[in-house]
Amino acid sequence: MPVASHIDQIPGTSKGHKQVASKTLTQDMQAKQGYETSIRRRIKVHMQGIAVDRAVDLTALKGYDDLRNELEKMFDIKGELYCGGQWTIVFIDDEGDMMLVGDDPWVEFCNMVRKIYIYSSEEVKKMSSSCKLPSSSLEG
Repeated sequence: MPVASHIDQIPGTSKGHKQVASKTLTQDMQAKQGYETSIRRRIKVHMQGIAVDRAVDLTALKGYDDLRNELEKMFDIKGELYCGGQWTIVFIDDEGDMMLVGDDPWVEFCNMVRKIYIYSSEEVKKMSSSCKLPSSSLEG
């Protein structure tokens, strides 16, 4: 049964309510059928040594360069997040694994990231030596 005809059968619904209900039902059906993207909008970001987490809207960014620039502005660490800098960006994925940012295609990263961390490069090296990060991710 089409969505609109199903809504027409609901007693006491006005035209405006029917449009809202129709849109909601259509979005629900698309989500169930996999049409809707699963990119999370706002992701928490924690920086080592900073007590308060922040959040970044990944949908407003076009790729890793935009993410680095946004995080550098957010934490006032301009130029320190690029390769060889004082800080390194890692993230927790949807399986609970910690990975380095930049190893996956951007859209894939956006779909699996759950939280972003900024650690000192030294701390990340310590993590990788104790097998918390894949060592191949640190080469490059």
